[in-house]
Amino acid sequence: MLGSYEAYERIGDFHFSRSRTRSYPLPAARNSFGMGSRDLIDCSRRAAHMLQTKMAPSSGVLRPYVWAYGMTTGRVDSVPLVIPLPARPKQLLTFSFADPYCIHRPGSDHRDASPRVTVVGPQTHARAGLSVCGRIDNFTIHFQPSGFNRLFGIPMTELTDAAYDAYAVIGPEIPRLENELGDIPGFAERIQLIEERLIRMLGCHGTLDAVGTAANSLFASNGIHRVSAMATDSALSPRQFERRFLAQVGVPPKLYARIIRFNAALDHKLRWPSRAWSRIANDHDFYDQMHLVHDCRAFTGESPSRFVAHLEGVPAFHTFFATENRLRHE
Repeated sequence: MLGSYEAYERIGDFHFSRSRTRSYPLPAARNSFGMGSRDLIDCSRRAAHMLQTKMAPSSGVLRPYVWAYGMTTGRVDSVPLVIPLPARPKQLLTFSFADPYCIHRPGSDHRDASPRVTVVGPQTHARAGLSVCGRIDNFTIHFQPSGFNRLFGIPMTELTDAAYDAYAVIGPEIPRLENELGDIPGFAERIQLIEERLIRMLGCHGTLDAVGTAANSLFASNGIHRVSAMATDSALSPRQFERRFLAQVGVPPKLYARIIRFNAALDHKLRWPSRAWSRIANDHDFYDQMHLVHDCRAFTGESPSRFVAHLEGVPAFHTFFATENRLRHE
């Protein structure tokens, strides 16, 4: 358990642990990944800060565990970019090969540098934002809802509303992997390397159970699934389902569904800015526009239009809120 680790450090609103868990000597498995140019999604727009972000889906064999990969490169000179962070459903493993992101605490000019390799758990409310400046070269693994738990065996309640130094959480594999990824500048090549490593891990883990499959389906449906129906499909009572879901995902299923649905609506608006909030609310199964406004205030502290206005100048970071529709439609 992370709470019993030897030491950890809180930076801003995030925890960064300095100790470590075990790593796994795993048998090799065949990599079936293929990366063609049509699989790459370029999410960047030309801007003064000269940043480019790409996304690509995982291979079929890893799809139950890894949703996608992302890479952001470029420069931010003079004035730092500040990215507000709302509640978010995904677990991330982020490698920083240049200047690190900094944790920006609202109402303060103080910023703390994040670790070079960071594990980020699901977030249930708005927390500190990110401050970005200097040369940027970041590679991120976006896990499926139960993927990180399944691959690394970490109880996800220990990562909820927190970010940790990955050296502590995953173990001694991280420094070597960081160096190998840093020596490869290409996005497709980095994906191929990380997929080879992750596929080897599958030999020590069984397939997803019914709860993990339900969690992935919930994310794929943009949060539109009834918890009672998911429990029934999993052959569990609602209480049993919620307990196991919490251990694998880190957030109770009803709250997790709300967070997914809100992020899907936010992603929708960022991709189609001219689309009315009323239509977006209807498309994502909110009762009405005020229901969407209520959830936005709960997860960001602001109204939808005001929060989106903060994000207009940072298009390279819109993938923080990307959901299944972004991979399907771009």
